[in-house]
Amino acid sequence: MRARREELLVSEKRPVGFVSLVGGGPGAPGLMTLHGRRAIERADVVLYDHLASPALIASLIVEGQERIHVGKTAGAGLHAQNAINELIVQRASRGERVVRLKGGDPCVFGRGGEEASACREAGIPFEIVPGVSSVSAAPAYAGIPVTHRDTNSGYTVVTGHEREDEDVQRVDWVELARGGRSIVILMGVLQAERWSGALLKGGLAGETPVAWIERATTVRQRTVVTTLAEVVASRDAEGVRAPAIAIVGDAVRWRDELAWYEERPLRGEVVATTRAISDDRGAFESLEDQGAVVLHLPLTCQRHLDNRLAEALADSTFTDLVLTSANGVRALSRALESADRDSRDLANVEIWVVGPGTARALRNSLGLRADHLPALHSAAGLVTHAQRLGVQGRRFLFPAAAAARRELPDGLSELGAQVNEIASYETVAEPTATARLESALAQGLTWVAIASPSAADVLADALEALGHPLDQLSVGAVGPTTAQRARERGLKVRAVAEPHTMDGLAATISSTLSTSLEEY
Repeated sequence: MRARREELLVSEKRPVGFVSLVGGGPGAPGLMTLHGRRAIERADVVLYDHLASPALIASLIVEGQERIHVGKTAGAGLHAQNAINELIVQRASRGERVVRLKGGDPCVFGRGGEEASACREAGIPFEIVPGVSSVSAAPAYAGIPVTHRDTNSGYTVVTGHEREDEDVQRVDWVELARGGRSIVILMGVLQAERWSGALLKGGLAGETPVAWIERATTVRQRTVVTTLAEVVASRDAEGVRAPAIAIVGDAVRWRDELAWYEERPLRGEVVATTRAISDDRGAFESLEDQGAVVLHLPLTCQRHLDNRLAEALADSTFTDLVLTSANGVRALSRALESADRDSRDLANVEIWVVGPGTARALRNSLGLRADHLPALHSAAGLVTHAQRLGVQGRRFLFPAAAAARRELPDGLSELGAQVNEIASYETVAEPTATARLESALAQGLTWVAIASPSAADVLADALEALGHPLDQLSVGAVGPTTAQRARERGLKVRAVAEPHTMDGLAATISSTLSTSLEEY
């Protein structure tokens, strides 16, 4: 009887979730740890605030995941910390995996300790995932080493926003003024009068260099250099707003020599790549090296159509296979599996691809090398290549998009080949395209790289839905057909790839931006 009672008690227990207190870093998505990224990918719900980077949040889209803004802004009277603690515990008590995403490091003036204590008291298992703190990241991105053996051998980190209910001042500003170290002040924008006055009163010279670093590591980073005596006036005159840190001391003098991030030629440019499954990161790395921010903003996705391609593969009456995109390669791979076949069954088939991206996808997906890759990476280039070699009597299998252009199949047919074109997938609007575009615009989006006419349509539709002028974004198109469709929709096409590949598009955008800077 006792065993039965214990069994019933166990069955009545509510499931216990798990809480990850994650430091998202200072702003740049690349400065988040792998552990933190994995925690977000596994979470049922993410609680974030205004200090969590929009770029980071936008770069981690998890299907079905709930995200709740619990932002607290100094002086704005938004969510109290105890309410956030209660929400964390409440959601974890339902058996959910909860991420509390915080800017910087959760335990460096991030109140992560309080949230961890709330979990412990409620019996909720938790972890603390450290993040790159703005303490070191902001000065580094501003070209200010917090320590340097020629100026200072240490640094002190303090909050400029002490608890208002404290009668006793916890920060000994007089002692800090005597220390001879760099002083990094977090959350000190609103109370700059108090801490600067205390440092001056403690004996620190009025001409001591001070740097305000606003929105560090993001595309909107700004550094204002002033002196301790002028720090409040400078804040007001330059409109410095949170999130910002102040660094006080002779280490600030190194900025003249070591500033790097704000000196990059393309800083301020935010470029979005838009293909559904993107392997374009490598192509756009050169833009990142020059200071641009590159976002992944999928506008379209592919929907699998019927199984006729698998039937055609099983029939094995074709001599050649022609592929025009990575989507076609994926359709082929899916159909081979459906037909209970693999790449060995294509051993005697000659494979034609329209460009290096398709060739790369073919090798990566199926381990196959393309037999024919035209010098001109387009449908017209492939037809010209086929004309030169001769394809009379050959039988081509063509896994195509539902709305594929006629240039390739008609061109091969005119050369005497038989073409079995099978609509294997269709391109449709990505369901989250408009929401993602809105987030990208909030991050300062300046350029969009599109690779198909359908992407041009989705981009135009999303901009219209958001009420954003179509001609205020610069568009780079992978080829003339895509560019023509974009112009028809009222988009501002400033670059057309040469050659017509994503690598070519990245290079053309870079060249266009560099030319604009020279003219400016």
